[in-house]
Amino acid sequence: MGDPPDDAPRREIVLPRAFYIALWLGLAGAALYLLRSVLTPLLLAFGIAYVLDPVVDRLESLKVPRALAVALILVGGLGVCTLVVALVVPLVVKDIVGVASELPRKITQVLDSSERWFNSQGIEVPRTTAEWAERLGAHASDLGTSVLASASGILGAILGGGLAMVGSVVAALVVPVLAVYFLNDFDRIVAGMRSLIPRRYRRTTLEYAREIDTTLGHFIRGQLLVMTILAVLFSASYAALGVRLALPIGIASGILSFIPYLGGAFALLSGLLMSLLGGFNPGQLIGVVVAYTLVQMLEGFVISPRVMGKSVGLPEMWVLIALFTGGEIFGFLGILLAVPAAAVAKIFVSRAVAMYQESELYLEGPPSIIPSSPAPPSGEGIPPKPS
Repeated sequence: MGDPPDDAPRREIVLPRAFYIALWLGLAGAALYLLRSVLTPLLLAFGIAYVLDPVVDRLESLKVPRALAVALILVGGLGVCTLVVALVVPLVVKDIVGVASELPRKITQVLDSSERWFNSQGIEVPRTTAEWAERLGAHASDLGTSVLASASGILGAILGGGLAMVGSVVAALVVPVLAVYFLNDFDRIVAGMRSLIPRRYRRTTLEYAREIDTTLGHFIRGQLLVMTILAVLFSASYAALGVRLALPIGIASGILSFIPYLGGAFALLSGLLMSLLGGFNPGQLIGVVVAYTLVQMLEGFVISPRVMGKSVGLPEMWVLIALFTGGEIFGFLGILLAVPAAAVAKIFVSRAVAMYQESELYLEGPPSIIPSSPAPPSGEGIPPKPS
């Protein structure tokens, strides 16, 4: 068999465009996973700059230079933080110290009541250190072996936790600095990214980018406003009821409301726990439940619909799945990106459904209607009985 002629057409393997899109998405996901610890402070700083960029643009429209506008926002943020530290932190510390000072007495009361219950059940509870040592002496060898076996693990956990805490402190100091740099160069960064888009896809890409920017910006700023309103409502209502640690509970509940059901559950359980520690007051317990119910109703029927809007709101199931998946794969970075990614995914899913409903596959041909056969009249269609 001879060689094929030189002028014979050569067959080339042409892969579909979807293959290259999937390949690039896979590579981007792998890079994101490998660099998740490094990218977390960068993306957090970029998110802060993204939220504050409209404020800087508004100041620029008032003839304020961008550098001066960024400096004004930085000074304002530092002023707010200083005001919070000066006014809020002492109140929080005072409440925490008060609860901590009362906690031993409450624990003693619980232990006394528990001891009486155990004695009524025929279980003898040691009362002195010598009795506890005598009880533990019989199991000293097993206990010592378990302690020695786990000592290295505990030490490693402590060292790892210390290093993680140092890393968190460094990241917390780096994020504001990076956010200032991102905010100052935000327009140039966006222009540079726009210039890298291929010309043939630039118009379509920019249309998607504008829609994503509108939806994402509305969602993030609306979510921050909802969190702030919930923090104020829970703090004020619990403080009016005389619940201990009302301000920390309200702030934590507002922050945790980013995750569906978690913020409300924390507010309810913490309010009930503080009411029980403050003494069994049925009126206060009922007030906590009523306040929680009213705040949740306001959030569900008034606050979120007015602030977020139906076009931006995400189904709670989407948010839970996104948070679980993102946190499981990427850790804290995944939690940061989960809900914004779900909001962006909603845009593409809505576009894909609209394109499908306009496609030939959906519109071609007459509608398929399954005819319904009428029921036969009485006596008809029944086979005759055999003679």
